[in-house]
Amino acid sequence: MSRNTRDATIVNVLGRRVWTASGAPALEAEVHLACGAKGRAIASPATAWPVPAAPGNAVAAVNGLLAAALHGIDARRQEDVDATLFKLELVGDPVVARAAFAACSIAAAQAAARAADMPLYRYLCPGRPARMPLPAVEVVADPSGAGPFRALVLVPFAADGVDEALALSLAIERVVAGELGPDLAVDERVLGRLFSAIERSGFIPAEEVGVAVDVAAHRLYRNGRYHCGATAYDADGWAERLVRLVDEYPIACMEDPFADPAPLARFTPLVDARARVVGNQLFASDAERIGAAAADGLASGVVLRPEAAGTLSELRVAFDAARVAAWPVFLAADVAVEDPSLAHIATAWQSGYVKLGGVGRGSLARWNELIRIEAELHRGPAMLHIERAARLVH
Repeated sequence: MSRNTRDATIVNVLGRRVWTASGAPALEAEVHLACGAKGRAIASPATAWPVPAAPGNAVAAVNGLLAAALHGIDARRQEDVDATLFKLELVGDPVVARAAFAACSIAAAQAAARAADMPLYRYLCPGRPARMPLPAVEVVADPSGAGPFRALVLVPFAADGVDEALALSLAIERVVAGELGPDLAVDERVLGRLFSAIERSGFIPAEEVGVAVDVAAHRLYRNGRYHCGATAYDADGWAERLVRLVDEYPIACMEDPFADPAPLARFTPLVDARARVVGNQLFASDAERIGAAAADGLASGVVLRPEAAGTLSELRVAFDAARVAAWPVFLAADVAVEDPSLAHIATAWQSGYVKLGGVGRGSLARWNELIRIEAELHRGPAMLHIERAARLVH
């Protein structure tokens, strides 16, 4: 039977609890089509499930309400799949609902791609070129959450391919790892050592290897102040500390430096000529928030997450809003989840960047899938690059 005549009607949707590389539960959705094709996708919030029963609740929702709602829909009509999901009201925490929606939405796209006998990245960009994203690799993270920065991320501009980007990042991580203890708080001292490790590895910071600082300020923000160690900063004091950081180091971008929009609007113009200000939690992968933030000059880049957007269609709308704003887009997901879908989405949409954990810092399923996709394209290096030092472009 040809790809054009295979019956892509959804006949069954299954949910199950699976486990991530970090030992946390996650939700897997499996969509079955009338032609026999099936697709799977795993979704998990960026942090732990909000309540202990949440994974089980999400599985029950997929096997019950979501399966019934999606039955009979043509999986090739992604907009119908996602509109159906979007209209459903799941009882409980919205984080659980978005994870369940994202898993079913992407699983339906995977099933439709298999029914068409093509990889997902080809299915998502019919008639358009696919382009490899540039890896943004988390190499230093704060396990305690007490430091001023959640993680430090390498963007290996000089790499000729995904495999080389990972190898380069791992080599730099090993240089700096010998100088840092296992329970470090990620601060300016650690950042300085990472830049030194880049230079000792033979690379030029900012030009060949960029460094992104993931502040994740929401974890520090309580009662109107940013709590870091024994010090509680007001917004202006916190901004002064971050501006000094950009003054001292050629940082490529800074993610979520503030937890609310007012100080972010004052901070972004101070550093944006040197480092991108990237929003993640504050914008929640929402197109309206991104559009409003761009109009107000709150940031100059965004992290988008499927489980935050809720469906593949909503993720695409948020992605397009970022493109209208001329913002670079980092597609990201739980680093420990064993699901390669994000690699296909990033390649199909020419996202620019994929932000995940490095070797030994979570699942490698997406990185390895990007390596396979790159080999299939047979076009040589297709990595994205910086326009000038310390500036990220899409």
